Amino acid sequence: MPFTAAFPRVPCLIRPWIFLLASVICAHAQPPADFAKGADLSLLQYLQDQGVQYRENGQPRDPLAIFKENGCNYVRLRLFVNPDGTRGQVNTLPYTIALAKRVKAMGLRFLLDFHYSDQWADPGHQATPAAWQHLSHEQLVRQVHDYTVQSLTAFRDAGCAPDMVQVGNEITNGMLWPDGGPWSKQKDKWPAFAELLKAGIRGVREAAPTARVMIHINNGGSASTSQWFFGKCRKSGIDYDVIGLSYYPMDNGPLGALGNNLDGLSATFGKDVYVAETAFDHETGLKDFPATQQGEEDYLRALIHRIAAVPGGRGKGFFYWAPEAIFPPSERRAAKRNARALFDPDGNMLPALTAFKTAP
Repeated sequence: MPFTAAFPRVPCLIRPWIFLLASVICAHAQPPADFAKGADLSLLQYLQDQGVQYRENGQPRDPLAIFKENGCNYVRLRLFVNPDGTRGQVNTLPYTIALAKRVKAMGLRFLLDFHYSDQWADPGHQATPAAWQHLSHEQLVRQVHDYTVQSLTAFRDAGCAPDMVQVGNEITNGMLWPDGGPWSKQKDKWPAFAELLKAGIRGVREAAPTARVMIHINNGGSASTSQWFFGKCRKSGIDYDVIGLSYYPMDNGPLGALGNNLDGLSATFGKDVYVAETAFDHETGLKDFPATQQGEEDYLRALIHRIAAVPGGRGKGFFYWAPEAIFPPSERRAAKRNARALFDPDGNMLPALTAFKTAP
């Protein structure tokens, strides 16, 4: 329906004011200029080195250019301490710096994700790096601080300092086990965890003072877990800037649960909120979003609208996890395709990537 048709009896002299009011309302509905439409592209260089090509309209292109031109403005990269190169654990400091330089050269912002481990860190795995396992708690606290400073100094000296830093990855159950978790009825490990977390944050404040500090946990659909965790952080006097949640709709409940959690966290703790990890499986699908490429696109658009609706403009964006993760040519016959990627097995961009351009 044309806008004017909705007000057939409004005098012509009043109509311009209605248009002005509508434009103001629409402007306030837009995500803020710093709204992150991000992608975790940690495997990008590794996959390209293995022969993966990325295409748009059938033509090979720099994948970072594809992401940028389709609305992506932020890239997240993880960092392991001493990874062994297996199972996607390739993000050494030199590797990540080289990829971060590409990100910055493309004019994109950069979120650095410290895992503080040689391997994947998540709620079920937070293994202390092998080289640190002999350290006492006090020595480990110092090591976390020094490692954070040294790593960030290396990024800065290479001209690719991060705009935001995660101190730990999905640290719902602590970090650097067994010193800083997991939680146990036999021993309260939260105080040790808090000291480790504070040490990492101090390192960020010293070596990257302009970067925002994110604390990141999993299960973004659970308000009870999120309120408990960040309530404990507040009681412990932990200094951070933004809240990051992982939210996978296949595992963490409906989008409404995420939205309510984001609203509640922002209101309770006065923090900006991000969905630090998300993805959609277009072969499995969901009740509200069918198992199709269109369902994947619709999910991303709905997610952007919901994050942008957090009161006070505190919903600051999202990061799509591993959209580049398609198998190299030598592995494609033996491997099941990644149905969460935003490219098909031959590297052709899927329509869902255009959802990054969405503005409510």
